[in-house]
Amino acid sequence: MAIEDRRILDVNVLAIYLVSDHPGNEHVSSIMEEGLSGVYTPLIMNILPIRTYWIMTEKWGCDKAESAKAVKYFVENYDRPHYYCLQRQTLTRSFELAEKLNHDIYDCVYLAAAIQENASAIITTDTNFQKLCKRVNLEYINPIPKEVLKRFKKWTQKP
Repeated sequence: MAIEDRRILDVNVLAIYLVSDHPGNEHVSSIMEEGLSGVYTPLIMNILPIRTYWIMTEKWGCDKAESAKAVKYFVENYDRPHYYCLQRQTLTRSFELAEKLNHDIYDCVYLAAAIQENASAIITTDTNFQKLCKRVNLEYINPIPKEVLKRFKKWTQKP
């Protein structure tokens, strides 16, 4: 029996997937569709859809009603993602990793979650994860070309 490929999704990957005119959407969509069709199991922290909504509306200026509709549609209609909760020991491990790796706790939560969930990789648009993943033996997957990443900071739907 083959080992199941399980991959942690970060919040930006989910948000970009749900915003069709985001500059990274076409790159994220192909890897997301692979997971949603069964090539791997997408792992989503249970709070990330709410955080995704916040990024879409507060950071990028997307319409609140449309954003809520997109997030709810994703949660209600895709059965393939596995939603997980952080366990108590994972929270502790997050702080330990942050100290050991000299990195912020928020990113280290993803590393600890990957360990908790027996994930093989983290799918992210954050280039900081490349070195972090290597240090904890996780595959780093960033589907966004560097020239497209440069456009992220300026992108917004706000007028």
